[in-house]
Amino acid sequence: MPNLIFTNAWISQSAKILFRGSTPPDASKFRLALANSSSLGRTSSVADFIKSELLPANGYARVDVSFSNDGSYDSTDQRHELPNINAAFAALGSSLQFQTVFLIADSTATSSKSFTNSNVNATSDRITITAHGFVNGDKLVFTADALSSLPSGIAADTIYQVASVTTNDFQLQPNGGGSTVNIADTGSGTFRARSANGIVVAYAVESSPITVADGRGYSYQIPLVLLNSGYVNGS
Repeated sequence: MPNLIFTNAWISQSAKILFRGSTPPDASKFRLALANSSSLGRTSSVADFIKSELLPANGYARVDVSFSNDGSYDSTDQRHELPNINAAFAALGSSLQFQTVFLIADSTATSSKSFTNSNVNATSDRITITAHGFVNGDKLVFTADALSSLPSGIAADTIYQVASVTTNDFQLQPNGGGSTVNIADTGSGTFRARSANGIVVAYAVESSPITVADGRGYSYQIPLVLLNSGYVNGS
C-alpha cells in the first residue's frame, strides 16, 4: 500500500497534547476504516472522510486497532517505531470496493445507521432509529442515498451533535452545542447518520480502486514510524 500520511488536523492536535496539555485520545478507540474516494488528503475534514466511508454492508465494519506496546526508538534512523497496525477486512454477501484507508482516533465502532424520511418528525425535530446506540454529544454527518434528498434543516457535509437522546430517537444541535436544529420537512428517500466522533489521524490513497470479492479478505500490515518531518510511513 502507499504511505500512510498524517492529516493536518492530527498534527495540530498532537501539538496541543504535547505543549498545551490537551487530553490525548483513548488508546482503545483507534479504528481503521475504508472510503470509496480517491480525493481525500491531509487538509480534508473529518466530515469529508466520514461522508465517503463505506456503508456497513457486505461485511464492512471498522476494524479495532490495538497498540500492544510503546514501540522503540531507532537511533540509527533517528525515528520512533510503533507496533504495526494489523487489520483485515472481509467481503460477505457481495464485493467491497474502496480506494482510501484511514485511521480514526476516539472513534466509535459503528460507522453509520440508516433511516428514511418516514423516521423524521418535522414537528418535534426528532429522528427515530430503533436502538440507535448514540449518546448525547455524539457527532454525526448525514448523507442521502441516490435519488434521495435530506430533510430541510439538515445540511450535507456538516457535523451535528446528538441531543435529547432516548433509546430510539434523538434531536440535533450544531456541533459544539446550541439550539435544537429546526427540521423543516422530512425530505425524501433513505439517509445515513454517519458517526463522526474523533479525529482522522492518517490516511493512504491506493493508486486505483481495490475490489474485495465476495467471501475474500484484504489485509493491511502498517508500520507506524514517527519522523522529525512529521509523517507516517506505511507499507
